[in-house]
Amino acid sequence: MIKSFIKLLSRCYALAIPYGRLRLFGVLGMVFLNGLLQLIGVTSIFPFFALAADPERIRNSSAGRWFLHFLPPMSTNHLLAVAGTFSILMLLIASVGSMASEYVRIRYAYSFSQWIRGQLLRSYAMRPYGYFLHRNSALLSQRIQDIHSFTINVLLPLGEILTRLVLISMLAATVFYVQPFVAMGAVVLLGGFYLMAFLWIRPRTRKIGEMIQRHNVGFWKNTNQFLHAIKTVFVHGKTRYFIEKAIQHSAETTKQQSLIPIYANGPRYLIEPIAYGGLVSIVVVLALQGKPFSDILPNLMVMAMAGYRLLPSLQLLFGQLVAVAANNYTLVQLEEEILAIEHESAVVSSNGHLVSGKLPFLKSLSLEGVTYRYPGSDQDVIKELSLSIEKNESIGIAGPSGSGKSTLVDLILGLHSPSSGIIKVDAEPITQENISCWRSMIGYVPQDIYLLDDTIAANIAFGIDPKTIDSNALEEAARGAHILDFIRSLPEGFDTVVGERGVRLSGGQRQRIGVARALFHSPEVLVLDEATSALDVDTEKAVMDTITQLNGKLTIIIIAHRLSTLEKCDRTLRLG
Repeated sequence: MIKSFIKLLSRCYALAIPYGRLRLFGVLGMVFLNGLLQLIGVTSIFPFFALAADPERIRNSSAGRWFLHFLPPMSTNHLLAVAGTFSILMLLIASVGSMASEYVRIRYAYSFSQWIRGQLLRSYAMRPYGYFLHRNSALLSQRIQDIHSFTINVLLPLGEILTRLVLISMLAATVFYVQPFVAMGAVVLLGGFYLMAFLWIRPRTRKIGEMIQRHNVGFWKNTNQFLHAIKTVFVHGKTRYFIEKAIQHSAETTKQQSLIPIYANGPRYLIEPIAYGGLVSIVVVLALQGKPFSDILPNLMVMAMAGYRLLPSLQLLFGQLVAVAANNYTLVQLEEEILAIEHESAVVSSNGHLVSGKLPFLKSLSLEGVTYRYPGSDQDVIKELSLSIEKNESIGIAGPSGSGKSTLVDLILGLHSPSSGIIKVDAEPITQENISCWRSMIGYVPQDIYLLDDTIAANIAFGIDPKTIDSNALEEAARGAHILDFIRSLPEGFDTVVGERGVRLSGGQRQRIGVARALFHSPEVLVLDEATSALDVDTEKAVMDTITQLNGKLTIIIIAHRLSTLEKCDRTLRLG
């Protein structure tokens, strides 16, 4: 158990170090200071009760005479009032210290959580496109959401555990100083009880964590599928199927989560009578030994006060250990992601300086012996393809499904790297160092235009702060896509909200907004990947007429099933 806890601390320490050593050590310092203040608060009551039990005893002891040397002469009643005031003041300071420690610890945990969330999102942005093809979006979303679970159920409890460990250690040392045999008995009795309880609960909490993780992902996966396919779900009458599957996962998650506080709080109901019985036994034994009450009372009050602080601390420590054990999977996931981030950072560093700006594109885009095979596959999707596309040429790429059209587009866009061969802009190979420069020159129109639940302006500018959008560039892009008149006819014009995924627009209007988005940044290359395949004949013709008017002004690459779509291209390449 101790070995596992130390390993847990070292793993969390490794996660926290990149966030800042100074912050971490500052929090640990506050934890230690809080424990020290709590100890001072508890022990400060000893002089008061010793004086109340036997006023002359403190005057006759060497320690008492030394302490009284610093005070002016006063009567016993005044001395009792001073001792009482001092103990109250120390308890108040200890309480303020606890509040300050709690504030620092919680602020650190949530700030650390925010930092990890940012790191994780940046990490996803650095991943290759293929990474997202092999992972369900619900799993990726769940990992981001699990950062909150990690903060609430691992990081904050871990800070609380450290605080309680410091406090328990100091209180136990105090009781050991007052009554060593009582302290040893308490350690064996209370510590042994909680140790046995945790060893019994631990394998069950591990299973709980695995179940919560699996069913959380299942719930969000089914919920996302239900919401994203809501139109199809309604038409086919499958609402009940998706809802029931999501509810099954939710019910199982709730069942497992409810077990955590049950396991965490269960021992409390047994430990209280044990601890109280132990305190009564101590008083009885000391009384039977003939100890005077004036000797028993101060020691008894210190032990009672220590127990008053110790028992809740032990119970809270146990409860937090149970919570950490049940949610340990969030730490495992974060470790995987942080390791990936470190690896990606190392790769970026080893690749050298990233190039900014745009690549010179005066002559042609060329593919030389390009072959591509998806990871894990034993078959080439594209094999030794060589192709040269002249600047401002329009080229159509046709072929049956599975012939590699979209894969070729992904290679040109830099979403995949060729398994072999090279892609060049003029004489400059496209590499990881200059891929951002190349993409900044491309306007891309996919088959399924993703529209934000935002204004038309925000959808055309896409990813630009609304306050900095160039209205002239916006109108120019809309005019080039032949949608400006439609936008101006709307009551709110460019400020019209299109709804989630553009549900308030027709298919042709969505595609034209997609074209306007591609033209907004004044691209040198325009890529259309099955951009009109889902449209009716008339709408497709209207969109393609819009594209045709750009011939000779841009390098245009059009992917399509139907050869009729490519009639006005300068040339056509047929795959498969």
